[in-house]
Amino acid sequence: MTLATLTRPIPALPQDPLEGVQLRQVGPGWEVLLMSEPLARLVTPVLAGRPARVAPLGWVFAHAGQRGIFLPEQSDDPAWPPGTTYLKSGAKVTLPSFSQRWTEHDGTSGWVSLDGSPLSRPLLLHPVLTALAAAQPRATTALESRS
Repeated sequence: MTLATLTRPIPALPQDPLEGVQLRQVGPGWEVLLMSEPLARLVTPVLAGRPARVAPLGWVFAHAGQRGIFLPEQSDDPAWPPGTTYLKSGAKVTLPSFSQRWTEHDGTSGWVSLDGSPLSRPLLLHPVLTALAAAQPRATTALESRS
């Protein structure tokens, strides 16, 4: 199966408010792509700037120096670029409380985005992430020099 064939209904993700961070089982119906914080700082604004009907950016969370993006199951073909970790259904992932906003907690844990659908479209995310990951050392240096 390829990213182009993924047209699945949106599954129900955990909806209950959690106290602090909790270890949750991935899936069924959704999987998670983890990436480093520096790479995510490049990817998130690119996708967030697109109209939702073109490239919906689903729920994005931050935890322990990484950000995670929810994707439909079997979004791992083709493989994601180096510097990312793809968690298949059945794996465990640490999720922050739904009430915890990332900007309020110094970037250690929380939700960067809760806009729109819970899932992101891998068809746009994959090429954008692959291109930015390939240019990451150069792009991260430019981003840090602006801070």
